[in-house]
Amino acid sequence: MRIIFLLILAGIPGGLSAQDPLFSQFYANPLYLNPALAGSEKCTRIIMNYRNLPYPAFGTYTSYSFSADAFVEDISGGVGLSIIHDNQGDLLSFTQAALQYAYHGRISRNWHLNFGVQAAYINHRLHQENLIFPDQQNPFGNNATLSQEVLPDNFSSHTLGFSSGFVLYNENFYAGGAVHHLNRPRIDFFRQDRMFMKYTLHMGYEFQRQTPVRAGDTTPRVSISPNLIMQSQAGFHRINYGMYVNYQPIIAGVWLRQNMNTANSLIFMLGLKQVNYSVGYSYDHSLSGFSGMGGGAHEIGVLLNFNCTHKNMKYRILNCPTF
Repeated sequence: MRIIFLLILAGIPGGLSAQDPLFSQFYANPLYLNPALAGSEKCTRIIMNYRNLPYPAFGTYTSYSFSADAFVEDISGGVGLSIIHDNQGDLLSFTQAALQYAYHGRISRNWHLNFGVQAAYINHRLHQENLIFPDQQNPFGNNATLSQEVLPDNFSSHTLGFSSGFVLYNENFYAGGAVHHLNRPRIDFFRQDRMFMKYTLHMGYEFQRQTPVRAGDTTPRVSISPNLIMQSQAGFHRINYGMYVNYQPIIAGVWLRQNMNTANSLIFMLGLKQVNYSVGYSYDHSLSGFSGMGGGAHEIGVLLNFNCTHKNMKYRILNCPTF
């Protein structure tokens, strides 16, 4: 039985301060990480992500993501579409549908710069049918009485949000940043609360093992890619650092996620990467004791590539890992 105090939504000074949905496989969800990554592959790609985080006392937190993007030579950039749906224990849901455009520019022979923008429709929905208030409880376990709590006028909030980002890169190094919710979109439940801007910085490097190119050579391509991702939203600060090891066609990774003072999750990832598709699985092991309560978070990402052989390679040297 779930008892939800409505003051969580209305009575806390400062109003709502929720964070955006979290995905641990950052580069398996590139448009959600940074709109400047739209069209950064030589292929047209479709990506699907699913994340499940069970909490026995509150229900299961699930997140779904779908995105598609491609490089379009006529507009010197990439276009993308992404859809995110997050369900928080069947009590509060978040849905976002966004369009991205990223201009792909060249600074010098070896350095490139992408600048991306995003426009999104955002919906927050409060599932009032699942709310149970303290005044509905009694020692005999009967909660059929009507609550005297004051409910909001709206149980569904609709708004528009805008974001932007950039990525600077050469053949092996990449660094970028993004700011989401630039216009502080409204959340209209009790009053006109606003979403907090989310700031993201990310960087990485790919160390490649040089393999001779000759007929009959079956030596696998090996690379190691350390990465750092920092995010801040609504007073919450998160640092993720780790690395991927690619031993084609297998890619594995390990990450540590922490706030400014304490480590809270260790993330393990294993995937299969082919030319036309990739599949990745990750598990978040909590270092703060929550994995024992709910079993930790499971995440799956699937990528499909199309039209890989007909793209102009002029702008394609961004080697940030996909899985």
